[in-house]
This record gives sequence, C-alpha cells and structure tokens, in this order.
Amino acid sequence: MTERRPGVFRLRFSQFVEGEFRRVYAEANYSKTRPILVIGAAAIFLSLIVTVMRETLSWQTAAFMLGVMLPTLMATLVASYKEGAHASYQTLLALTALWIGLFCTSLTVRASLHGAPYYFGAEVAWIFLVWLVLGLHFWYAAAVALTISAMYVWGMVHWQIPVQEAVFSGLTLLVVNLIGACCCFQLESAVRRAFLESWMLNDLAERDGLTGLYNRRRYDRDVEKLWRQSRRDQSQLTLLLVDIDHFKAFNDLYGHQAGDDALKRVAEVIATCAQRPLDFAARFGGEEFALVLYGPAQDFGREIPEMLRRSVEEQKIPHAESTTGPWLTVSVGVAIVSPGNERSLAGAIQLADEALYQAKEEGRNRIVVKESKNAYIQTGRFRAAPAKGGA
Repeated sequence: MTERRPGVFRLRFSQFVEGEFRRVYAEANYSKTRPILVIGAAAIFLSLIVTVMRETLSWQTAAFMLGVMLPTLMATLVASYKEGAHASYQTLLALTALWIGLFCTSLTVRASLHGAPYYFGAEVAWIFLVWLVLGLHFWYAAAVALTISAMYVWGMVHWQIPVQEAVFSGLTLLVVNLIGACCCFQLESAVRRAFLESWMLNDLAERDGLTGLYNRRRYDRDVEKLWRQSRRDQSQLTLLLVDIDHFKAFNDLYGHQAGDDALKRVAEVIATCAQRPLDFAARFGGEEFALVLYGPAQDFGREIPEMLRRSVEEQKIPHAESTTGPWLTVSVGVAIVSPGNERSLAGAIQLADEALYQAKEEGRNRIVVKESKNAYIQTGRFRAAPAKGGA
C-alpha cells in the first residue's frame, strides 16, 4: 500500500485506486453541486427573459448563453445522475464553471467601464466557489480559476481600466487565488488521506487471510460491478473457475501445514494472471479459486488459462496420491461471455462451472473453454446461483 501514499501529496493515485477515489469523490459532491447547477440554469433563463424584455441582449451573448452555457450546464446535471459518468462529470463541471466565470468576467469588466466597480465582488465570489465549493479536483479548479482571472486581467488592460482600480483588482485576484489554491490542495489531500485509510481497511477486510486473494464477498460485489460495466462498454468477460486436483488426498498425506503452503503457491500463480486494473482473483474457500478477466477474449481467452495450469504444474509440488501425475495440478473451467440483456451473470458463472466439471470428468489437469454463443448449460455444480437466463 505504500506506493499509493504519494497520491495524497501529488493528488494522484495509481490508475485503479484513482478511479475509485474519483468515483467516491464525485458521488460525495453531487448533493452539493446539483442545487448550484439548478440555480445556475434558472439564473440563465431569468437573465435571458429580463434582457430580452429590456432589449439589451446582443445576439452574441444570447448565442453563448443558449448554445454553450446552458447545454453544458444541463449535460453536467444529467451526468451527475448517470451511473459511471463521474469522469465526464468532472470535465463537464469544469467547463460549466469556466463558461459561467467568463460570462461573469464580461459583466464585471463592462460594469467597471460604466462606473460600477462593485460588480467585482461577483468575480471574487465565483472564483472562491470554483476553488472550494463546486467539488472540482485541484488541477481542474486551478485551470478554471486561473483562466478566469487571466481573462479578467486581459479585459482590464484591453479596455484601459484606471490604473488604481486595475492594480487593486489584480492584487485581490492574486490573493484570492493563492488562498483558494492552498485551501483546495489541503482539502483534497485530507480527503485523499481519509479515502486511502478507509480503502486500505476495507481491502484488508475483504481478503482471504491465508492466500491474500480477495474473498467470496468481494468477488460477488466486484463481478457484479464488472458485469454491468462490460454491458455498458459492450466488452467481453472471461470467467475462470480453478480447482486443485485431489486436494483432500494431498492434505491427508502431507498434513494441513503443507496444504496451506500449497494453497499459497497456487494463489500466487493465479494472482500473477490478474495484473490489469479491472482483472481480479478470489478464493472461494478450500481449494476453489476464481479469476475474472476484462476485455476481448482473443487477447487472453485461452493463453492465460493454459499458462495458469502449466505454471502450477511447473511448481513441482509433490503429490504422491494424485492419479493425474506426480505433481500437484489444477483443473480450469473457462467461460467467455458477452454480457447483454439476454445474458445473466448467474448463467455466466454456471457456464464456467460446467466447463470446470467437464475438465474434471475428462481426467483433470486440463482446461475446458466454453463460449456463451455456442454453449448450452446443463448443470451447475460449482457455486453458481440458479440462473434466471441462459449464458
């Protein structure tokens, strides 16, 4: 876990942990930003009505408000309710903050030209909102706040605002951004630290104490999550069910300590097959393991299961009671599925179960691969729940 700690200070974890943090961070801020977005949309509509009635609205301003500001704001609001859209939500929120800030800058500069410098307070307030209230990540907030401030300075220079007022406004913006940046950085660092501590405790609680792989509870949760994501992405999932051959006989012959050591060595091999962010391995209990691989099956659908089987055999763990050979071996059932409305997760697991049963029936120490498009589920002998639909 120590390699993730720099993410607290550099505001960036490793890819998978960063993705989880951003999801949690966005969900924690939805309730705070949604009212601001609704108020912003209402303010845009109200200002459009007022300016149209007073006939003071230019077509450029109307086009910007109706064609840029409002669509971006509404897209941000929609993304806050859409599952799995936290990444696009953060980008859309930053754009919304930028458009509103630039619009506010335009109004403030024009007000100064007409002898109303007190409008500058709105500029300061919005920059504080960007830094501390909207829930933007530090680097997003920095890009938005500094762009708005730079455009305000450019407007003062371009429209030749009196020097005394320009210097005062510029120094005020500098101080506001320094305070906002410091507070935003410290706030996100604290949130990341709390998230990391909670994530580490949860991760520890969801791992098998002997092998270090995830336990069954974590497997059930993550495979459900991956199933939904693969359905959204229209990607394939490869489910592997692994069973150590004749393990009871191994335990009876060599003792439980040797059995535990063998389980650890097999688990290490399985763990090496789950190296990418969305892949994961779990121990179901006893000598039963599961491995889930995310992505097109042609990349690894048969190579990884065979490498896993061969790697376990090459460990050369003696097994005198085995009827398949002198060494400890595994049987692997593989199901390659493309989640869709006509597929069920339970059916996919049951398909892998059927493949594992077939591998055992055919002599063990082998892999059997079944694809959902050309396989028919007959049984369900591992740990799959009854399927509501075929895989």
